[in-house]
Amino acid sequence: MKKTIYILFYLLFLTNFLLGQKLTTTVSTNKVAVGEPFQIQFSLNGTGSNFKLPPLSDFEISEGPFQSSSTSITNGSVTQSSSLTYVLIAKKEGKLTIGSATAISSGKTILSNPVIMEVSKGKASNGNPSNNSVTQNPTKPSSQEAGNNIFVRTVVNKSKVYLGEVIDVTFKVYTKVEMQMRNFSKVPSYAGFFVQDIKDKKETSQKHETIDGVTYIVGEIYKTYLIPQHTGKLVIDPFEIECIVRQRSNRKPRNIQEQFFGVPDEEIMYPLKSLPITIDVQALPEEGKPESFSGAVGNYTYKAVLSKDKIKANEAVNFTLSLSGSGNIKLIEPIKVNFPEDFETYDAKTNENINVNENGISGTKTFDYLIIPRHEGDYTIDPINFSYFDPIKKAYITLPSPDFKLHVEKGEGNAATVVGGGSNTKEELKVLGNDIRYIKTNSILKEKDDYFFGSILFYSLLFCPLFAFLFLIAIRRKSIEQNKDIVAVKSRKATKMARKKLSLAEQHLRSNNKELFYIEIFKALYGYISDKLNIPVSDLNKEHISEKLTERNVSETTIKQLISTLDNCEFAHYAPGSVSGDLKNIFSNTVELITKIEDEIV
Repeated sequence: MKKTIYILFYLLFLTNFLLGQKLTTTVSTNKVAVGEPFQIQFSLNGTGSNFKLPPLSDFEISEGPFQSSSTSITNGSVTQSSSLTYVLIAKKEGKLTIGSATAISSGKTILSNPVIMEVSKGKASNGNPSNNSVTQNPTKPSSQEAGNNIFVRTVVNKSKVYLGEVIDVTFKVYTKVEMQMRNFSKVPSYAGFFVQDIKDKKETSQKHETIDGVTYIVGEIYKTYLIPQHTGKLVIDPFEIECIVRQRSNRKPRNIQEQFFGVPDEEIMYPLKSLPITIDVQALPEEGKPESFSGAVGNYTYKAVLSKDKIKANEAVNFTLSLSGSGNIKLIEPIKVNFPEDFETYDAKTNENINVNENGISGTKTFDYLIIPRHEGDYTIDPINFSYFDPIKKAYITLPSPDFKLHVEKGEGNAATVVGGGSNTKEELKVLGNDIRYIKTNSILKEKDDYFFGSILFYSLLFCPLFAFLFLIAIRRKSIEQNKDIVAVKSRKATKMARKKLSLAEQHLRSNNKELFYIEIFKALYGYISDKLNIPVSDLNKEHISEKLTERNVSETTIKQLISTLDNCEFAHYAPGSVSGDLKNIFSNTVELITKIEDEIV
């Protein structure tokens, strides 16, 4: 009786399992425009093989497949499910039908449900997206893009500027595929420009941008500021980068798992190059140009301050001019001031606090003039005008200062006597606060008997060659002793090589930046394998690496550890929050991994 109950229970479970095998198709939305991406998912609540997509002649596969699977046990009942997800783009408008996908489950062919898509008219496209963008909606096709999937652009905020006007320059990458990393292979030159790079640049999040009806993931590679130094047509040269992207493989499936889930993606190196940008630099207008204009372009405020208005003759006083604002403030020279002839003056001391960040170039620049009246009397420092050109208003702006009155009383003694070459610049004098430290005139000098022969220096130089010779002999013997152990020598060199490759990863380890840490670990391992096996990075993939290392007698355990580390780095790049583990241990294990490969490789 008990055996009969078990048989009935088994038959009931098997019947439910077979009836439950179902393949379904779902989409993220049924209404899209031509060129607009959407997701489609094929889900199987069981196990199967020989999965086949429905005909997709009216659609383009933009991304995928992305596969997932799960297994759950509830009250002793085991449930398995798996899914494949693609990103599709409709090629034409109208009511388009996505037919049924098929798969083999329990020896039977099962079909998914068809899906009807309502596709509206999208933006007209006249080719590939533009690589050379100086406008918000480029339409010119690029000759440097890697197909329709990934390309780069140089973006400027304006292509027609005045001499001295600041230009924002941004280098961007546009992609529809999964990108692993990017490396600059050529940085553009900036002939005719003064360059201001952004320091401490913040990490920028990826954005989406639609060009000619196609949506791309946009990443900002680099941003800088340029200030033209002469008029005419100036060219920003192209920049070149190499991007490693993951895309669908064209090889045939090798096993049943690949037949259902698809062939794993492969990594391909794309060399990308932007187009040059031409900047039209106009001369500043001559009409209305004030005499006090000295080349400042931007938007500024200005003030002048005299530290004292009443002093004694031969005392020092500071006259300070301060500029604040945004523009080419870095290039502004000291302002010319006409002081009274009875004043002894010194070159201006320039102090600047300039910030270069995502918002532009701005800050403060001060010019501190030290002046010394030599005679008593009442003096007037005439107003000092500061003029700049505002490129937004396209006009010159003049900012005046008030005139300053200085009352100079009769000085005491000869404290103001200056010993020097008679130059009015007097850079050799030191300023303490607002006072001058003068050379003492009452110093008493006397000759001191000092003989070199028999001195401590004499004997030190005499025996120095002997000590150096003995020291070199000791170092040489120690080196010979250490090099006797060939295994230890090889291990030390391997560890040194590993740490050199992982130097950037170690920097991100100290700052606890997980995402950049895993990226540098990935790059270091790929670079090391490429150098060691003499294989270009573009030809490397995990299967190729395993094959080549096996040929060089590297153990299977070491190869598995390498592949596992590369997989973890890739996963951490796209889901950094999901990765756990001590970064110090991961760094140490990577160093040991490279050392193992060095020890085992033939």
